[in-house]
Amino acid sequence: MKSTNDCIYCYLKQAINCMEHGKTDQQKQKLVLYELMDLIKTFDVNQSPSYNSTISILKTYELINNDDPFLNEKQNSNVQAKKYLPLIHDALLNSDDKLRTALHASSAGNMIDMGIFKNYDIKKILIDTLENDFSIDHYPLFREKLNKAKKILILGDNCGEIIFDEPISKILNQMNKQVYYSVKSGPILNDALYVDAIVANIDKSATIIETGSNDLGVNFKNTSNEFNRIFNESDLIISKGQANFESLDEYEKGYEKIFFLLKIKCDKVAEVIPGSTLGDSVFYTRMREI
Repeated sequence: MKSTNDCIYCYLKQAINCMEHGKTDQQKQKLVLYELMDLIKTFDVNQSPSYNSTISILKTYELINNDDPFLNEKQNSNVQAKKYLPLIHDALLNSDDKLRTALHASSAGNMIDMGIFKNYDIKKILIDTLENDFSIDHYPLFREKLNKAKKILILGDNCGEIIFDEPISKILNQMNKQVYYSVKSGPILNDALYVDAIVANIDKSATIIETGSNDLGVNFKNTSNEFNRIFNESDLIISKGQANFESLDEYEKGYEKIFFLLKIKCDKVAEVIPGSTLGDSVFYTRMREI
């Protein structure tokens, strides 16, 4: 997915969120924003929004001398998310298709995004998501492909949300699939790190790997050889969240195996995913016309 002029607003909004969480005073915020505006002028619109956002956010971190302004909020979001696990477990217990239910719960967790939202009612979002279908639902094709798949890679996204991903990993593991779960190698916004995957107990059902970088989404210029190998060897990939979608939507080598699981938080993303609208939960692949 390529950037548009509308993305400029989000670059600056993300920077302000970073500075507010980092307790940066108003005068310093203004100076940082002025410098970022000069930087943003140089951005290549042919790059994905996640690629350009990464540059803007890491520059913000440098200017405020804080490489993890969301640290406390990330830890708290994991704690808070765990409070809703009983609700998810009840839904799984009463489900005729536990994997589908787990995917719905995981999609609800995708709203825990501090780069975009300051406030959200995760319980309401979770209940609504569990009770409604995906607006774009390519799950039948996923199950068809899953029958032959041996290695599954889940591309993780945010803290808090990662707690809701664990049931997917567990169910796939119980289906005798070799499951990998990727996290960032360094902090950016509230994206999950290795420690968060351990807190979520994902290590009990999957091999946790790091991407090799702290880029939003997947930037193959910076990913590690191990990540690249597992990405290429995986038979199916569940790509969580909007940044992963932005960076992989046009990645031709992944067309045959990437399924995107996300809440649509941007009108431009909705335009790229046919038939979707802002706020939708989708389980979507560009594998072929459905």
